[in-house]
Amino acid sequence: MSRSFICLPLLALCIVGCDSGEPGAVPQAEYEGPLGEAIVRQLIANIPDPAPGIPKGYCLVTGPALAPMSVGFAKRFADLKLRFLSRDVLRITEPNAAVDPETGLAPYYIQIRTIKFTPPATWTADVGWSYKKTFEKHRYEVTRKDDKYQVVKSTRLEGNWMPPG
Repeated sequence: MSRSFICLPLLALCIVGCDSGEPGAVPQAEYEGPLGEAIVRQLIANIPDPAPGIPKGYCLVTGPALAPMSVGFAKRFADLKLRFLSRDVLRITEPNAAVDPETGLAPYYIQIRTIKFTPPATWTADVGWSYKKTFEKHRYEVTRKDDKYQVVKSTRLEGNWMPPG
């Protein structure tokens, strides 16, 4: 089966897209800078654990086509001591699941779908996470103060994650 095949967990991440020519759209090539780092850190810090006790890796992707983020960008998160995997190394298993080739376990997918600049110094980012068939989509509002980016608001757009209890 082709590695370019988009499996079910990735489909769950699909967020309503925007045209790349949309006013204020940040080029996808710039997602791996300090702004993207702040967004990914916020997302990772707030991901629930649908399967406690099971080790998980993290697969970072961008844009509607789920382009893999670079190894260099993943290294920015070394302080988190998490296992980061490139989408390109995941193994596709039946029925349509992507797994870590070393552990055989499903990773979390972390997606920055779009980032838009909204003057004077605010960005909105459509982001999402998925783990197997569980997912959430959020819209973050990000500001920059003293050369630091900070997520100041998160709006849940949709998802099927329900906390236990």
